[in-house]
Amino acid sequence: MTNPARYELPSITSMQAAVQGRRPGKTVQELEDLEQRTYEEAFAKGHAEGRAQGLAAVEREMRPQIEQLQARVQRLDTIINSLARPLDELDPEVEDQLLQLALTIGRHLVRRELRIDPSQVIAIIRETVALLPASARDVRVHLHPEDAAVVREKLSAPVGERAWTIAEDPVMGRGGCRVTTETAQIDARLDTRIGSVVSALLGDERVTAIRGDEGQAAEAGTSADMFDDNEPGPGVA
Repeated sequence: MTNPARYELPSITSMQAAVQGRRPGKTVQELEDLEQRTYEEAFAKGHAEGRAQGLAAVEREMRPQIEQLQARVQRLDTIINSLARPLDELDPEVEDQLLQLALTIGRHLVRRELRIDPSQVIAIIRETVALLPASARDVRVHLHPEDAAVVREKLSAPVGERAWTIAEDPVMGRGGCRVTTETAQIDARLDTRIGSVVSALLGDERVTAIRGDEGQAAEAGTSADMFDDNEPGPGVA
């Protein structure tokens, strides 16, 4: 048995020193906050890693479809570009043939319209004469004999207009005229007017080439008159 006489109680000073030297522990709230922060950081890290892995997987899976779509878009662009410039893709010879066909049909339609209403040549004469300068003298309008008869019937005298006289010319084609003065002339024949339109669109060289081809076709018996339906012209009193 321990001798009670030898036991000594610790002093107040030593107990205070021991308490002051001990580091205080974390409170319950601090532990909960630490746990929450740790959870949030781990969740954010896992979410970011999972999202990156998911995007990579989707990209690997969709890459073949994306490449196919890009190839289709490229083919579609090629088709659209070819449709935007169709004449550039045509052979020049085929293009000239199409133009000749269009001109032939155009002349046929105009001539048919003139057969239905021959008096339309009067409007052509007026437009052509109006192009002359005011100082023009001795104005003559050269017409096909049948057109000349129609003009004499429909227009007895140019009232309120510049005075002009009719000169019959069997060489002239129907539906046009040639106006001459002492110093100038204006060619308003049908083929000339059509040629002017084509020249404005395609250039003089193309018009010359097309007219040359038309001349060869005419010699072979395939001129624009092949569309003529042989309708009789209107009678002239």
